Amino acid sequence: MQWLVTGCSSGLGLELARAILASGQQCIASSRNPSKTPSAVAEIEQRGGIWAALDIAAPDLESRLGEIVDKHGTIDVLVNNAGYAAGGPLETMEIEAIQSQMETNFLGPIRAIKAVVPSMRENRSGVIVNVSSAEYWDPHAGCSVYSASKFALEGLSESLATELSAFGIRVLIVEPGGMRTSFVDPDTVTRPVLPDAYKGTMTEFVLEGILAMHGEQKLDPRKAAQAVVEEVLRPCGAPPVLRLPLGRESLGGMRGWLGGWWGMRICVRRWRWVRIFKWL
Repeated sequence: MQWLVTGCSSGLGLELARAILASGQQCIASSRNPSKTPSAVAEIEQRGGIWAALDIAAPDLESRLGEIVDKHGTIDVLVNNAGYAAGGPLETMEIEAIQSQMETNFLGPIRAIKAVVPSMRENRSGVIVNVSSAEYWDPHAGCSVYSASKFALEGLSESLATELSAFGIRVLIVEPGGMRTSFVDPDTVTRPVLPDAYKGTMTEFVLEGILAMHGEQKLDPRKAAQAVVEEVLRPCGAPPVLRLPLGRESLGGMRGWLGGWWGMRICVRRWRWVRIFKWL
């Protein structure tokens, strides 16, 4: 099978490309600007993969995807991994910044899915992997827009899983907790400026805590990538699971969200459609 993975310049995306190729699959890794990560590009190409320039929020996304397919062939597995988080109190965020985050984290995946579904439908097979977040289970203060983008992606995926099942197309939601990547690197992430009113509140505590945990996260992106590839190639159930929570944060948040008998009754369908990797 041929995979297309977005956001491969570092972190989970790069580890996914490595794991896909190690499993004997074909992989098209992509990033907005490959020239900024020449070593990663060279490594993936040396391993037999392909690297393509692809900006998930660009106006020409659909045409670029068409060019990639024309050149390299049909996409069997689409992994919507590209995304970013801009934190801070909602009232301080410019509407342009909010729109930009939704464009990358939600509308970009929608556009990519729309581009690949027709061929998957004709072939009566395919997998769409949408990378969400543990924020879905436990949204934090100061992360409202990022959480909203992931909630939207989860809702889209849950509905789409049923919509596309008639054509043999699977949807998988991946929900990683904090990983040891550059996602919250204080040297590259813009620290939000908090108004005095938010000093000493949970919002400040959470945002400072997120930046402070850089390099100390429990989840290994290499193991997370291996878990995703394993679930796609060897689904654990029939029908295949919908959600793949990765790491203690995601599992803990999910358990808390399902707490109590009434919560279990409401969420029993989702609970059954979950694969848990306790070793991550």
